[in-house]
This record gives sequence, C-alpha cells and structure tokens, in this order.
Amino acid sequence: MRGLLDETWLIDTLLGFEEGREESDSDDGHLNGLGNQEEGFEVVLQARRAFSSDWRSWIIGRVVTGGDGNLGLFGVGYCFGSQNDSSGSEVNLVAVFHDSEYANKGFGINVMQAAASGLAATNLNGGLRSFGIDYSYRHNINEDWQIYGEALFEYFSSELRKSPIVCNNYETEVGIGFIYV
Repeated sequence: MRGLLDETWLIDTLLGFEEGREESDSDDGHLNGLGNQEEGFEVVLQARRAFSSDWRSWIIGRVVTGGDGNLGLFGVGYCFGSQNDSSGSEVNLVAVFHDSEYANKGFGINVMQAAASGLAATNLNGGLRSFGIDYSYRHNINEDWQIYGEALFEYFSSELRKSPIVCNNYETEVGIGFIYV
C-alpha cells in the first residue's frame, strides 16, 4: 500500500518474501556445513519527506522487520524526469543498519555451524551494515497497477567483512514486483 499523507510525505508498506538460503546456493561450496535457512515473510515500512512539492528530491527511511531481526535504510533520493504520477526512475544514496540478529542470520556462524563447516565461529554486532546506491523504476500498467523494478549495490562495513561467509566487499540485488496503487 502506498499513499501521500500530505503534499510532501509519502508512506509505503508492503509484505515481502525472504527466500532463505541453502548450502547449495554457493557454487564453490562456500556455504557447506552451515545448514539451510528458512524462508519467511518480512514487513517493509518506508517513509519519504520531499524537500519540495515537485518531488524531485527527498530524504528516505525504510525499516524491514520479520522473524530474523531488523534492518533500517536511511538516505537521500532524486527522481529523474518531470512526471508526478509516481512512475519513472529514481535513485537513492543510503546508509544501511541492522541489529545483531539480522546480521548473524545472514553472515554469522554459530558454534555448531563452525564445527560442521570448518569456518571460524563469528558473532556479529548490530550497527552499520553498508553504504549503497538504490535505483528503482516504476511503470504504470493501468490506473490501479504498477510494475516495479529495483537494483541495489551495497558496499559492506568492516564489521560485516569480518565474516568468513562474505566473499566480496559488496553485494548486489535485483528485484521486480507489482504494486496496487
């Protein structure tokens, strides 16, 4: 669900699906011994505050919460073009934070996993996860529906790079979805 609270506040809510992780997700066996992680649903809440009523630039905050911790994204954004119908391209520069539960679900290694995998046990703290750039595109299919695409590049913090699971200093994600407006 998405809507304007007034001419400079936009609120988004959605239910997302986290696909989990299987040992076989790594082609080189890097996840062997770590076990599979369950999939589940996450609630995403996002707010934007425009600097002016034309919605060319804004500050953004996003919270992702579910059964495996919390993640927050905060930054500034810019919309390309002159459309005012919530379609088109936009970019956000962000700082991403997570709690220790969220950090350890994705990148931590508990004692049992360490014994099974041969990797060092790793317990991560919450805090800064990454800096990133987020690009998204919305296209109006009809009066009620949009198709949505997003690409995200994250450069991991030094805390996260301590994990033996982290193969690169960065992560990229691409997503697609539909929005009822």
